[in-house]
Amino acid sequence: MADALIEMQAHYRVHCPTRDAIIEGLRSRPAGSRILLAYEHDELAGFACFSAVYPGPGLTSGFFLKELYVRDHWRGSGVGRKLMARLAAIARQDGHARIDWTVDADDLRLQSFYEMLGGQALPAKRFFRLTGAELAELAERF
Repeated sequence: MADALIEMQAHYRVHCPTRDAIIEGLRSRPAGSRILLAYEHDELAGFACFSAVYPGPGLTSGFFLKELYVRDHWRGSGVGRKLMARLAAIARQDGHARIDWTVDADDLRLQSFYEMLGGQALPAKRFFRLTGAELAELAERF
């Protein structure tokens, strides 16, 4: 799993912690966060990281899909579709009414993938993030 996370960080061209830090993060991840693994021929081909969230429309619960990643060698093989289908089955099994996620605005290939699955972009929603100095500043403000 650590290798796949390192590969994912390189794919997205973002900072990657040390392997030891990644392993510790996996061991100490927040309660309720889940990781769905996809194996092909005994090799980790991809994963989905998700958590249950509440409330949503109609005060229902759902999943928030934080990461869906298919390793380079397995892209286009159906692994992503299988992960999303399994995630949908888990959501229904656990009584959740939806799956929400974000996608980079300039990643048209990934947007097409999600649309092919039946996902709908919600142009009325915007994604916000609070991190770093701004997170610390807000925490100390009140």
